[in-house]
Amino acid sequence: MKHPVLLAAALLAAGPSLAHGQTWRTLDVSRQLHDTNELHVNVQYGAGRFELRAATDPVLYAMRLRYNEDNTTPLHEFDPEARTLRIGVDNASAGWRGHRSNHDDKAGMRLALAPNVPLDLSLHLGATEATADFGGLSVRSLRVQSGAADETLDFSTPNGGRLGTMDIDVGAASFTLRHIANANASSLTVKGGVGAVNLDFGGTWTGDMDADVKVALGKVALTVPRDVGVRLALDRFLTSFDNDGLEKRGGYYYSDNWDAAKHHLRIHVETTLGTVSIDRSGGAP
Repeated sequence: MKHPVLLAAALLAAGPSLAHGQTWRTLDVSRQLHDTNELHVNVQYGAGRFELRAATDPVLYAMRLRYNEDNTTPLHEFDPEARTLRIGVDNASAGWRGHRSNHDDKAGMRLALAPNVPLDLSLHLGATEATADFGGLSVRSLRVQSGAADETLDFSTPNGGRLGTMDIDVGAASFTLRHIANANASSLTVKGGVGAVNLDFGGTWTGDMDADVKVALGKVALTVPRDVGVRLALDRFLTSFDNDGLEKRGGYYYSDNWDAAKHHLRIHVETTLGTVSIDRSGGAP
């Protein structure tokens, strides 16, 4: 049975604030941690600041949402039997804008998730300034869709399990993914429209990885630890390439340690009108 919840007590406790004819409210919701069964999380957030991290309190999840009551409907539906959580802002009420308004700086969502619960995590973000640190969590699958966004995603510490699927789809964005090796994933897919995509493959490598990166227009910057073997396939049109010493053999670019390396990154990059660079000096600290 689903339980859509708008906690009136939390709303009244937070109280409204009026600005320029708008009514701003703060909503706090959480659920105590009773077990560590897998949780399917679907986050919807259209515009404003978004933060995600591991919870430090004994909760399954906790959200604080700052929103404009005049045009926003909070979303909070938890199904204990199906182990599903839909949380954030209802897309229909938010209009799912592809741009930010002058008042979105007041809006914000902070979400904390239990660190020892296996997570099937989907993030649907609009025009957001997003920061998500998956360090300390146990992410089994990760899907991110976003519009005109400025996003930084990080696996600051090793993932608490094997990540099967990591799919990123960004629009007009500045997107950074750090410490990718800590995700403990076998594959990564990134699709970008217009903007800059920065991928840092630093972290603890436990196996080989395949990555597929497609950016229509913009910059693709790759950072890979020196001891990881790299094989790069590049499809480009009107795009410059800084290969950092990779040698082309046949249809691929290889690092000089490809044959001897313990771990390997096989990556395909496709882009039009932009730049592609690879830095093998090391990953993010």
